[in-house]
Amino acid sequence: MHVLPIARSDPRLMKILNRLQNNGIISPVRFSDWVAPTVVVRKADNVSVRVCGDYSTDLNDAMECDRHPLPHPADLFAELAGARCFTHLDLSDAYLQVEVEEESRKLLTVNTHRGLFQYN
Repeated sequence: MHVLPIARSDPRLMKILNRLQNNGIISPVRFSDWVAPTVVVRKADNVSVRVCGDYSTDLNDAMECDRHPLPHPADLFAELAGARCFTHLDLSDAYLQVEVEEESRKLLTVNTHRGLFQYN
């Protein structure tokens, strides 16, 4: 992960925040008990950027961890043996496609140069 120093006026950052807000992925809020700083990360193409919340500052320490180990690939392939129907999934912005419960949204507030936003 390559964290970038990025200007508030950088058009890439503005474009991302506008897209997230216009698509209902984030919503502005005036106050939150939990606020994480934003971190801008360079994507693999070295041009595009991703805006992330740095929840390691406080929230991670306050969370209860549920352990859900990933299945072993051999077990998955054994279950799929003989299957005839598969699908294609669009996983761009994968985590942004999952709706957050109303009571949990206040935990996912990020601080941007345009104010506080919570993930929906």
